[in-house]
Amino acid sequence: MKLKATVREEVQRETQSIVVEFVGDPNRQHFEVKCSFDPYQQGMRKWDTWELKLRFESEVFTEARTGGKSYFTHLVCDRARKHSSPFSTKQNLR
Repeated sequence: MKLKATVREEVQRETQSIVVEFVGDPNRQHFEVKCSFDPYQQGMRKWDTWELKLRFESEVFTEARTGGKSYFTHLVCDRARKHSSPFSTKQNLR
């Protein structure tokens, strides 16, 4: 699925994830998105708006002591295209 999102936290060199707010979200929630590429090298910066091609990955954690299960859903971005930036008008494609 493709969604527009604004980067809400500084993108770090050593991490493969970004924190975004999806455009149009009335609750203005922040989500961590894992990237299959280096977001810093891609040129992602705080306040830029990107169109992200996302997929879901599920993870099940089983508590060894109780056998109880916890389910986690991760957002993973495989492609990104810069939509807009308050700092420049250059378009980046991956």
